Amino acid sequence: MFTFGPEPLSEVLPRLRAALLETGEVRFSVPDPDAGAGLYAGEVGAAGRHRSYPVWLDVADVLGARMLTPGVLEGGRIELTLQRLPPALRGGGYGAESEFQRVDKLEDPWFLHGFTEALQRAWLKVGAQILSVGVGAGRELDALALAYPGREFEVTGIDLDESALGLARERHPAWTFQAGNVNALGPDLGRFDLIVALSVLQSRGVNLDVALRGLMKQHLKPGGSLIVGFPNCRYTGGELRYGARMLNFRDPDLSLLMADVALVRRHLHKHGFKVYVTGKYEVLVTGVPLREATLNP
Repeated sequence: MFTFGPEPLSEVLPRLRAALLETGEVRFSVPDPDAGAGLYAGEVGAAGRHRSYPVWLDVADVLGARMLTPGVLEGGRIELTLQRLPPALRGGGYGAESEFQRVDKLEDPWFLHGFTEALQRAWLKVGAQILSVGVGAGRELDALALAYPGREFEVTGIDLDESALGLARERHPAWTFQAGNVNALGPDLGRFDLIVALSVLQSRGVNLDVALRGLMKQHLKPGGSLIVGFPNCRYTGGELRYGARMLNFRDPDLSLLMADVALVRRHLHKHGFKVYVTGKYEVLVTGVPLREATLNP
């Protein structure tokens, strides 16, 4: 077991990384973060060089590991254990039997808070018509009841995977779910007061600019709002990790995410929307009409 005291993080990280690569697990002792409450990371207090629990959780995230429950040691110290995580989920689809269906985004505090707030910014009236593109199993739509308790809406969900749509129909039997491709949504689908597109417009085979223009031109009512989500995370071994990692890249690269967010933000601004960019593990770009934004900031 390592014992860390005055060492800077620049020395701690390489030692932990090497141990994880060698054995897959590493135990080490550090000053109790509770004893340094109010100090910034790296400041020296009575217990030694302070680092908070969030800092150690970030260390685990950077190293591709999970942190186990800390143990209390004598002398104002704690024991931490990191375990290396398996590779992140890749491919395999999003159908009813896929591992992705185990993921509940509403259990992510940042997404739950940010998506509920984005829905409220749309200021939906009773009976408002909502289109969810790439709806999957429809789990995220549970947030409508949180944003608007007791208020009923007409919801249409579109997805490529029929098995996922089957789960959505079971979850929300009063709503409409049908197979469809965001690249080829015909005008017969209708127009909506709110369009939600979470983790779909950046998918392979989707031209973001073309898809966004098509949704706005053919399916958004005058005065309607949009919520577009871009994933900024990976899922692995039951853990949510920050940053979408590109193929053959060791670390997350935000350049494509930033380009996509900028494109959507610029397009919405051009068409007279007030735009909000929020979130952490999923970046949400919310566009609401300027009048609604003024009345309901």
